[in-house]
Amino acid sequence: MPKSYIFQAVALIVTVSGPLACHPKKSQNSNSSSATNSLLQQDLEPSHQRTTWEGWGTSLSWWGKALGTTPYESTYADLIFTEKSTPIHNKNLPGLGFNIVRYNVGGGGQDGDVSEIKEQRPKDFPWYKDIDGYWVNWNSKDPNSSSYNWERDPEQRSMLQAAVSRGVTQVEFFANAPMWWMMDSKSSAGGKLQKWNRRDFALYLANVIAQAKSRWNVNVTSIEPFNEPESGFWDYPKLQEGCNISQGEQKEILGLLREELDKQNLDPKITASDENSMDQGLRTYQDFQKSKIKVNGTQRRVSDLVEKVNVHSYKGLEAWRNNNTRHDFKKAVGDKRLWISEFGDSEGGGAELAQTLMEDINHLQPQAWVYWQVIEPSSAWGLMNANYGQGVDDKNRGETSWIYGKYYVMAHFSRYIKAGMKIIEQNDPWSIVAYDEGRRILNIVTVNRDGGNRRLDWNLEAFGVQNQQQVELVTTALNATRLWETSSIQLAGKRLQLETANESITSISIKL
Repeated sequence: MPKSYIFQAVALIVTVSGPLACHPKKSQNSNSSSATNSLLQQDLEPSHQRTTWEGWGTSLSWWGKALGTTPYESTYADLIFTEKSTPIHNKNLPGLGFNIVRYNVGGGGQDGDVSEIKEQRPKDFPWYKDIDGYWVNWNSKDPNSSSYNWERDPEQRSMLQAAVSRGVTQVEFFANAPMWWMMDSKSSAGGKLQKWNRRDFALYLANVIAQAKSRWNVNVTSIEPFNEPESGFWDYPKLQEGCNISQGEQKEILGLLREELDKQNLDPKITASDENSMDQGLRTYQDFQKSKIKVNGTQRRVSDLVEKVNVHSYKGLEAWRNNNTRHDFKKAVGDKRLWISEFGDSEGGGAELAQTLMEDINHLQPQAWVYWQVIEPSSAWGLMNANYGQGVDDKNRGETSWIYGKYYVMAHFSRYIKAGMKIIEQNDPWSIVAYDEGRRILNIVTVNRDGGNRRLDWNLEAFGVQNQQQVELVTTALNATRLWETSSIQLAGKRLQLETANESITSISIKL
């Protein structure tokens, strides 16, 4: 996740009882093209396929711990991981239908775990950010010994299993920090991994993956051992888990992790490096391409150990706004799987989110995109707010307090660009076209931040559309005055002709 953030919810929000206006401003440093009252014409071709979309997701971490095991757990799991119309405070929200979940393998402990030393916890460390780890002391490496406690972190695990039971197709485990006693600070809240514990860290991750399958019936599809490791953010004390890990240390840990997974015949895809910014992510991956390390007695190129590349869409806490670097990153990665594994922002209307999604998907061209924390206690970094409570025993934790306009913006993308659909190449940087050839569904998500109306005039004849075929529309205003407005139009012959209002997002669905 990004650097520690402490701020209040923006005033421009949508309450559970009705919308309040918000007025986001268009970013001035985007290099996406735009024009007032513009007309965009193009021919779409089903054969011009860019990639197969893998899906949408969220990390659990804090909201998983804060809201897991509460009476609200099932409601939130339905809302995030299904497309059900889910009632919350007499409102029916469109389910997001996320199919990816990221589980934070914690590094925290409990008093008395290690008799020789005491875990260092920063003052005012929020309870929901202090994620318990499973390797409670260094007395034994055996995962079946008393040095491991597989009952820890029950709240986040409960939300994980709720997501799995709703059919998520990809489960990624990631580590914000190693176990606290492996750190030079003797805390998971910042510092560095001790050199003599690097293999222990790799072993720990492999053991957790093995136990997830055998004890929790969770099949881990990918493992990311780092979180923003080269950012330099994670000097102790932080009010969240973190660890500074240099490129050289990353390379060694990736080799050790490959060995430990192989020893247990575990096959999740190794993923790296979850850097905070794309320029740092590009530098790290290029270093991996030039470096070799010995793994199981054989020299291996480090980039070959990385089966999927993860990067965050920030620069510090701000949205990344450099599409040239996005292109360079994609070129370096080539055909290897590439995910945006984290993004969030504090703008409640959804304009920043919509712009970031368009720039990420059209310029970086990843196969999947993951939001950081879909539910926050008090800020628009979440798509909604819920009461986290003062601790696990707080009877009030879980109740929804706010729903932001950006929730509906996210729903446009996740409900209309679905896993398995082909992303179609086209020339509008403010639109995404997704095609399900088997089900014969063509979906388009288009955003207008031009300062005036935009007119689309797209030829769809190559998809086999019929003359005057009906088209279903959903529109959301980025100032939250229209949340989920449905309508329909007819094609003009075999052309989609549509005018969209400024500061809006529209999803278009055509059943062919």
